[in-house]
Amino acid sequence: MRSLAAIRVIGILLLWFLPSAAQQARAPLPKVARACVPFYPRLAPAARIQGTVRLHLSTDGKRVSAVDAESGPPMLVQAAKENVKTWQFEPHTPTNFEVIFHYRLLTYTCDSQCRCASVEKESVLLQLPANVDISAVIPMICDPAVQIGEGNHSKQK
Repeated sequence: MRSLAAIRVIGILLLWFLPSAAQQARAPLPKVARACVPFYPRLAPAARIQGTVRLHLSTDGKRVSAVDAESGPPMLVQAAKENVKTWQFEPHTPTNFEVIFHYRLLTYTCDSQCRCASVEKESVLLQLPANVDISAVIPMICDPAVQIGEGNHSKQK
């Protein structure tokens, strides 16, 4: 009986303290005042490298003071780190937060005359400071003697 009462008391205390801890964790992210436009590293599309980069940033109240990579392909991690180092924030209380960079390669199709097109266009979408989406097309060399389409390379007869 005592253990059931103790569990209830602990449960009530947790419910009382958890909302305040969650509110503290949801402190507003600092506003980015200036930033360089991120890019897809030049060699990455040719190497067909894409993926998600997760960085943990610390700020000093005006700039990024520390960057730690949590995950992602090394070439893309390096590009993302270089980009966040250019960010300048409106004055704020020093804080820590996560930013996610999504690097995505676009698919394309080619006709027999080597006219290639992608449904989507290359783009950069900034939802700073939490999300960055970057897309690029895979570079290609077209030989009209070879039929090409979405990674299917077969000779024409």
